[in-house]
Amino acid sequence: MILEHIAQTVSEDTTKIIGYPVSISDSNGYLIGVSDPKRLGIFDKLLFKVVKRKELIYWGNEHVQNLPGIFPGVAAPIIVNGKVLGAIGIVGKIKKNEETDKYIQLVKNHIEMICHESFKKEMNSLEVKALDTLIHYLLHFDSNNIEYDLKHITRYGEMLGYDLTIKRICIIIDIDTLAINESRTHHNSLSLQQIQQELLEIVRYFFMSNKQDIFGQLNFEQFGIFKFMNSEESDIEFIKRIESTIKKFNQHLNQKYNLYAAISIGDSKSGIIGMKQSYQNASKALIAGKKTTIDPQVYHYNNWDITLEILSNELPSDFFNNLSQDLLPLINHDNFSTLATTFLVYCKYNMNLSKTARNLYIHRNSLIYRLEKIKELTSLDTSNFEHCLLLYLVIKQHKNLDGASTKGMETIRGMRGQI
Repeated sequence: MILEHIAQTVSEDTTKIIGYPVSISDSNGYLIGVSDPKRLGIFDKLLFKVVKRKELIYWGNEHVQNLPGIFPGVAAPIIVNGKVLGAIGIVGKIKKNEETDKYIQLVKNHIEMICHESFKKEMNSLEVKALDTLIHYLLHFDSNNIEYDLKHITRYGEMLGYDLTIKRICIIIDIDTLAINESRTHHNSLSLQQIQQELLEIVRYFFMSNKQDIFGQLNFEQFGIFKFMNSEESDIEFIKRIESTIKKFNQHLNQKYNLYAAISIGDSKSGIIGMKQSYQNASKALIAGKKTTIDPQVYHYNNWDITLEILSNELPSDFFNNLSQDLLPLINHDNFSTLATTFLVYCKYNMNLSKTARNLYIHRNSLIYRLEKIKELTSLDTSNFEHCLLLYLVIKQHKNLDGASTKGMETIRGMRGQI
């Protein structure tokens, strides 16, 4: 199958290089690559003889006089991984000497190398598809038919050589599509597919260190890895090791493609259900982490800052709707962006006025004025932790904060005297 795909191209290209017509047959002796397309499909008895005998053979005019469409020359079998795929013949090279032997061996080796590389790529492609299928099963099994699905997934994993009962932790690598497209503008010679393939290889190189690691592409932007957890290594030691790997990975990504990946880490779990939970938690950490200013962009599910962000994401929408109604005077205020940013920084520095003012580059009195303004608009006491927690959750959740959290810090320094 592989030889049939490349035979005609190899025949034409090799004929141009060596100056002699080149014929290639399949394992049944039928021509699949010839310099004269009219001969395609002809049964070549002599090439078939080469396939059967698995050895180099010369033949002269006397051998082909009763074989129409067949010409004298020299031929050798094409063998890949111990299997004879067909035969290669050089028409017109009938004199048995060292030069002819080199010609045929060179062409034979060239074709075998191409077939071997094509076979390797095909096997890698099949392996990738099999792993993608396994990951799909792991992440989308039917909870209503769980017993049957778990048995099916376990068998499929065993077939691929994976023990799905052991402890693993999910890592999600997220590379923004826009960033990939921007990278292409700096690498005009690379197609999107080529960059995607190279990214696959880079992720595999940096993160695949154990045969029980399961790796696949989750979607166009994301790669998923279920890392094997060694029982002799604590979770803390593992995280430190992975953080070191992530740092090297992102440095390489930045140097080669001017890209940077956001990476989330779930929690360690055992079994198929545990792997799905670890993935779900890594996904929550990624969504929550992107709303924070954590840098570098490595988000741990067990990180307390991420946990708080996840909590705000998972609280019922009615809770926020009701609170937002009560806080409309603040939300609709012209300076909501600045007030919201001020309050978040105030919370970040543990409600410490001096530290907050210093990090906002404003006078302490200006900070107190803004907090008093918030109190006036909301009736919430900004010196009360419980009141601050409610306001913090609403502000973090509110859609207008997308601009407030990023632009607020950029403009706040120029607004010291306005509020």
